[in-house]
Amino acid sequence: METSKKSGKRKATGGVIVPVITPVDENENIDEQSYRAVIRRCLDAGVDGIFAGGSSGMGPLLSDSQWQRAMAIAHDEVGTDSVLLGGVIATSTRRALEQIAILERIGFPSMAVTPTYYISLCTENEMLAHFGACREATDMQMVVYNIPGCVHSNIPVETVEEMALRGWTDLIKESSGDRDYFHKLLQCCQRLDVGVMQGNEPDIEWGLSIGAAGIVPVCANYEPQTFVTAVAAAGNGNKPLLAEAQQRASAIRDVLGVSRKNWISGIMYGVSTQGIGSGKPLLPLQELAPDEKAPIDKLEITQLLPY
Repeated sequence: METSKKSGKRKATGGVIVPVITPVDENENIDEQSYRAVIRRCLDAGVDGIFAGGSSGMGPLLSDSQWQRAMAIAHDEVGTDSVLLGGVIATSTRRALEQIAILERIGFPSMAVTPTYYISLCTENEMLAHFGACREATDMQMVVYNIPGCVHSNIPVETVEEMALRGWTDLIKESSGDRDYFHKLLQCCQRLDVGVMQGNEPDIEWGLSIGAAGIVPVCANYEPQTFVTAVAAAGNGNKPLLAEAQQRASAIRDVLGVSRKNWISGIMYGVSTQGIGSGKPLLPLQELAPDEKAPIDKLEITQLLPY
């Protein structure tokens, strides 16, 4: 993989990048020991990299000081042999630029940038103004992150194409769950030598089969080896093993309730059953109810998927 000229660390190009959770204690302070444990466990399982401060990491919910501390911990824990992405998810371009400046000072090689949210972007000019300013602010790799379910605006394929033609990005994280959009985006990006990462777990098998550069699965916080197996199987052309990995990934997702509204609470509680973190999310998010916790308590890590 390529390395960042700025930090010497690997740039994101594909594989398995885990959007790690950010465990907090009963007082809503970052549980540093548990946060490091989540990151280390994923890396030890063979994932390609870590995405800190994303949606599952409650990036937009963290206070400024919490966010900065979380980024510093992630940078400290992830070695130079692994990819490290910092989430730039902000309500305005100016706020995004402040986050980028912090990531630069810490030494991040790559950032994942979403459209701004709360007041959603409506035009291509708004999209290009935001991503262009982020691009101009740094020489970090900029991964364009499409997640309309959270920011409530979808980056048009034509806008991604324009950004790629301008040399702003070489990798997209696509989490819309819209197969038609993903396929059109992938066809466009393949012509321009831009990778597309599948961020929707039910579509891992499908996405990898049609040429996705990799995956960004939230459930890898719970069982990272399944997702490492999926990418390895796709790379080796092992369709039965890829299908088995998808089946397992979907089962984990269903039990953790990632398709429900309180999906962050589900993944955080699932990881807590492995002795990492309290399972408590930041307010206003609520902990799972006892009947929601019960099926997760019965879920067991599997090692049945060989490479």
